[in-house]
Amino acid sequence: MDSSKTTAIRLSRLLICILVSGCAHTVAVSYLAKSQIDPDFTNPEMLWEGEQVQVEWESSVQEESVKYLTKCDQVLLADSIHEKGLRHEYKVAGKGTPLVIYDKNPEITPKEKHYPNSGIVIGLTAVKETRPGRPPLLKLYDPFDPAVVRSAAGPDPIAADYTATLAVLFSHARKVAGSSFEAFIRPDNPRFATGIYLIHPYDPNKIPILFIHGLLSSPLSWQNLTNDLCSDPKILEHYQPWFFLYPTGQPVMESAAQLREELERTQHLFDPSGSAIASRHVVVVAHSMGGLLAHTLVSDSGDALWSTFANKPLNSLALPPNEKDLVLQYFFFRHQPAIDRVIFLAVPHRGSYLAGGIVGSVGNRLIRHSHGPASLLKEFRTQYPGTLTPYFARVSSRGPTGLISLAPNPILDSLANLPIKVPFHSIIGNLGDNELAESSDGVVDYQSSHLDGAESEKIVPAGHAPLIANPETVAEIKRILEENIGANPRKRSVESGSQLALRNARE
Repeated sequence: MDSSKTTAIRLSRLLICILVSGCAHTVAVSYLAKSQIDPDFTNPEMLWEGEQVQVEWESSVQEESVKYLTKCDQVLLADSIHEKGLRHEYKVAGKGTPLVIYDKNPEITPKEKHYPNSGIVIGLTAVKETRPGRPPLLKLYDPFDPAVVRSAAGPDPIAADYTATLAVLFSHARKVAGSSFEAFIRPDNPRFATGIYLIHPYDPNKIPILFIHGLLSSPLSWQNLTNDLCSDPKILEHYQPWFFLYPTGQPVMESAAQLREELERTQHLFDPSGSAIASRHVVVVAHSMGGLLAHTLVSDSGDALWSTFANKPLNSLALPPNEKDLVLQYFFFRHQPAIDRVIFLAVPHRGSYLAGGIVGSVGNRLIRHSHGPASLLKEFRTQYPGTLTPYFARVSSRGPTGLISLAPNPILDSLANLPIKVPFHSIIGNLGDNELAESSDGVVDYQSSHLDGAESEKIVPAGHAPLIANPETVAEIKRILEENIGANPRKRSVESGSQLALRNARE
């Protein structure tokens, strides 16, 4: 291998490392052996702090949580957990003992497959109340429940340790962060299944914040932002975090089609009637490549993207059924009415020249191309010569990749021009002292991140990956989420089947 090729490969690897460096760090936890306790929540009475107590599940505990709380693998005293990796720790002083419950995920039911396969982690607060002449009552609360969250502002707050719960969750999910490069170079065989994942038990009365990560990344890239948001009473009262995980080596339009399908499938699984707040309201927060996927949730494609790909009407082509299905999935979509608004973070709406340069050239050779897009291009080249537009006629015969589809190209231009049907906001990084129009976050230029029509545009002095957890970014996202609540007043109905679920667990 000559020196120029060696230099190119080394430079590409360096740039890829820079891209992923802000997203790959992990969280670790430590605790003393005595921090692990062994309460039996399945019995109506048990020993607590050396005293016989009666157990009472409060309505704040969701039905979805109870089956894991009653048969858990580990119960930890939250105050004794020491974490490393999160920038801030958030606790609420008050009555009761905060606990962190860890349970292995059996992944048996369809719903369980939407929780991390590394395990299910739940926060709980146990409050002992004395009763004259009777055994004390041990009340169990979900610290993430709105009623418990609101108590923090009152005269009798219930204790909570939000960061300890998230730290245990993230520490068990470390392999997810390590799998992001593997999913980038082998997108057809990712270690973790593409899909939407919940980190808290499903709450029908809370709005999902759907986080969509970017290139060479995973849901772990959101851990500091999630910690900052899930400690804010105003956010906790109204929202629940959901995460879309996908292999970033596959082309943008393939991932976008999977996102649209997975969101509809997840909402229907947890709420078949479609009546829950979580089915009718969603806020999307998307970083980098993830923002391109998000754009397809809130736009109507018409024929715009198809016309960028082919120069003949789709109905004029006698495509095999499987190939036509791919075309319909990739190029035709309508906005999803459940989306309230979108927050774009450092999104290359018009592409990034870095992806089209030496990184794109070498990276494209490393990636094992997705079968679906490759077979589609092959079908058009062999069966319908002259149908592809010039750009796609030049694309490698093996098909596009996630990296190459981030380079400036006609598909991205068409997508950027599709009107967005909901309020949207842009948060854009800026490194250096250049004029705004000439600025960049080191990966994406301002001219690519900017979209006309945004309700707000926040410029943050941060690079592409660090932008996610920058304090100014966190504050802006909190402001937008609070604004969204004001724009969508809704009557909250408290629904809890915890008592019934507990009885079922005992039987």
